[in-house]
Amino acid sequence: MENLVRRLGRIFKEKGKQVQEPEECLRSRMARLDTELDRWMEQGGWRCPCRTLSEAAALLRTDTVTLHHYFTQRMHVDFRTWRTQLRLRDAAFLLLEEPEVSASVIAERVGFTNRSNFSRQFLAYTGFTPGHWREKAWISPDIQAPENDYV
Repeated sequence: MENLVRRLGRIFKEKGKQVQEPEECLRSRMARLDTELDRWMEQGGWRCPCRTLSEAAALLRTDTVTLHHYFTQRMHVDFRTWRTQLRLRDAAFLLLEEPEVSASVIAERVGFTNRSNFSRQFLAYTGFTPGHWREKAWISPDIQAPENDYV
């Protein structure tokens, strides 16, 4: 396959067109994805309730293969896990900052569409249910959300 790309590259160069090598293309796509992820993070993109990798890739203006490769190679975790941890960290913060807002509303605001899934994920992430997380904050005001190793 690589020989075919090189041969086509020579043909196109002869006709005055430039063809990027596969690694060059990949680096270029990764750099564009870096920029898109920065924009996405600034806008709180993890709060979007998109469900599939295809939907997330479209929001990040890339394709699923590039998105998957980016996260497995650079972040050493898949996109869904990374995004879920962003959502959980955001929810942990909001649960403490907005005690009058229900956990269900906060779950929805950070991108969870299923409350039981949110509760289960939150428990696995913090060691507490959302309600117990808030209660613990009253007892120990220095409580903080766990760090996300992937941000």
